[in-house]
Amino acid sequence: MNLQQLEYIVALDIFRNHVKAAAHCHVTQPTLSMMVKKLEDELGVKIFDRSQPLKPTPSGEMVLHRARQILQEVKNLKEFIKNEKDSIEGDYRLAVIPTLAPYLLPRFLNEFLKNHPGTSFTVMEMQTDEIVKQLKNNRLDIAILVTPIDDKDIREIPIFYEPILLYTSEDLKYYNQEKVDLKSLTADNLLLLEEGHCFRGQVMNLCTAKSKKSHHQLNYQSGSFETLKAMVDNNYGYTLIPELAVNAKNKHVKHFTSPEPVREVSLVVSNGFVKETLLEKLREAILKSIPQHFKKNDKYIRVRWN
Repeated sequence: MNLQQLEYIVALDIFRNHVKAAAHCHVTQPTLSMMVKKLEDELGVKIFDRSQPLKPTPSGEMVLHRARQILQEVKNLKEFIKNEKDSIEGDYRLAVIPTLAPYLLPRFLNEFLKNHPGTSFTVMEMQTDEIVKQLKNNRLDIAILVTPIDDKDIREIPIFYEPILLYTSEDLKYYNQEKVDLKSLTADNLLLLEEGHCFRGQVMNLCTAKSKKSHHQLNYQSGSFETLKAMVDNNYGYTLIPELAVNAKNKHVKHFTSPEPVREVSLVVSNGFVKETLLEKLREAILKSIPQHFKKNDKYIRVRWN
């Protein structure tokens, strides 16, 4: 039994003519007749008395009544989903990775909430693995994180591509270079975020010398970019840092030669999330708040987070 068969018997009851019912349903008359016969065989009842004029049997009247109810419920469900897609009002659970939250959220969130007073967010900072787990368990609605994560149960909506920059102390060779060749980086004096941050994995993926033994006195791992920048400002080592986390005019900041590395930032939801208009409005608000060169860059290296 399927919805198409229910539509056929309702049409046949309306028109009381196989040819007219088939035309209404945009199928051939033999197809409609065959599908109605299959439904009757499956249910074990005759729905129509095929004597002239064509009319439902007593059992058929009950089947038709239920068929109309089912088709109406399906129509109501479609309308409900359409309204859900178009509506953005509600309270949503939003997770953002720690290397994005303090630099991206202040750029757009207050303005977004001001423009949409019926919408509210409970915002949490989480690392990527935990975000994916909670999205799958329906404990989160939306996330902003670095992609791709390549999970069949998760939908990614790319927003922008944020350049990754070099942040170097004055006593390193990089400081006097206008732009730095990514391949020239070594593991010596490299400062990293601690384990668990996806940006640490990105940096390790970028640094070709990561497997070589480093020669420095301090193996420093931090939970924040601010600490890493403070270390560099006080003439220790270098680190890699996303552009939103720094002032690009800072003398310690260096761009890489083309193609420069970037991280892809996306809205991420479970496959069952239906609030399409909310995703569109969020994406528009974020794009409005970021530098123009984040939006399209033909020459870049997209760095995987894992």
